[in-house]
Amino acid sequence: MKRRRKKNYWDQLIDDSSISREELFFRIKDLYISLLRHTYNDPKDIPDVKMYFCSEQRTLEEGAEKGYPITLVQHRSSKAETMIVADISEIENFANSYSWFQNNVFVVVDFCETGISPLQFITAAFFNELMRQISTFGIRRLKITHMFEPLISSGVVEFFYGFYLLDINLLQTLSALTYEGSYIDCLIYVPKFSAGGEKRTKKSGLDIALSEPVAFSVENLRQIRKLVELSDKYVALVINDAGRIIGLTTGDVWPSECMVRLWGHLSWTITYEETKKISYYDARFHIHNTRQKGFSMQKCLGSLGKGLNEEQVYNIERVVRQAARQRHGTIIIIGTPEAAESESLRLRDARTATGIHPVYLHEKISLIPYLTSIDGAVIMDTDCRCTCIGAILDGDAVTRGTPARGARYNSTVNYITRRSQLDQTFVGIVVSEDGTIDAVADGRVNLLSLS
Repeated sequence: MKRRRKKNYWDQLIDDSSISREELFFRIKDLYISLLRHTYNDPKDIPDVKMYFCSEQRTLEEGAEKGYPITLVQHRSSKAETMIVADISEIENFANSYSWFQNNVFVVVDFCETGISPLQFITAAFFNELMRQISTFGIRRLKITHMFEPLISSGVVEFFYGFYLLDINLLQTLSALTYEGSYIDCLIYVPKFSAGGEKRTKKSGLDIALSEPVAFSVENLRQIRKLVELSDKYVALVINDAGRIIGLTTGDVWPSECMVRLWGHLSWTITYEETKKISYYDARFHIHNTRQKGFSMQKCLGSLGKGLNEEQVYNIERVVRQAARQRHGTIIIIGTPEAAESESLRLRDARTATGIHPVYLHEKISLIPYLTSIDGAVIMDTDCRCTCIGAILDGDAVTRGTPARGARYNSTVNYITRRSQLDQTFVGIVVSEDGTIDAVADGRVNLLSLS
């Protein structure tokens, strides 16, 4: 009697002769990219994800003898590639990829990152739920999009608790509380968890040390909410590797720290591994594109001409740095002396800006947070001369908006583009509530890196 060959795992999942394995792989890839669209503000920031599917079940013995057949599908490609590998570890960037394994079948997801990140934990949650639903309901009845936010949340929570003993749910609760009518605005440093790591003294790296450390836990919520009033975006609360608040600092504490910025109602940003960032606002998580390095102020100002000297660039950077202290964000529009004066006059005459007597902002540096505290933009020239604050950036809609970035960002991009069409060159600096600083120039938006 001829023994029936065991059905391949992928064929069991499909259970429909009209759907090929390749179609199933692309379906899984498309769902995963849809998940990433929920975490990246701009679809252009989504990495060129590669998914390697081991397309046939093989035991270790069979794999050692014949190798493993692999099907590769990519985010920005409509064609599948096939290959044979002797060992799964031969796959490019395997060490930094996420691997899912079940019933002798591998799926390797390479999202073009190095090091560990929440994306790996989000990917794990995605595949666990995806395969559970396919096995239960079949490919045609698969409904996973409604699960995206819980999957993303579970991945983020697991990552930060596992590597930093940081409770994301506590951050959420803390950011929702008020103190004397005001929402939170503070900075918190958390060390990377390491059982055998560096021993830190009670006062190491601190400007002020608490005589009795306070546990950073939900049981001490009221006390923690009061303590964060001692902090802002420049003075940080410090948590030790035992999960206790031990004091305040104005500088860096430990090289492996995780920096948490709480900046409003249910709004926060975490920076980890020095440059990687993830934020929560507008009721969802946002992964920042860290593959793009920030542009220097000199490069961002290049569209205004080559006549700017080092002193002018330095003074403009000082003004922008001080404006970044504005907790609610702000906009600075920079132009040549002639263009800035003409535009300030136009907006004042239109009653869409507040005129002031000329002031050189780099000489009044301490006043900048106050001048940027009202709605609207500050307009200044390359000598930091300002005659206009609270400017409403007008103009027809000439660019496609990015809804996730808000009105401040979109109005600046539209305004700079519209002025360019009228042969007026300006550079827009957008300081977001989460501390991100973008420069809008030459029809492009670049992350600004201050020296």
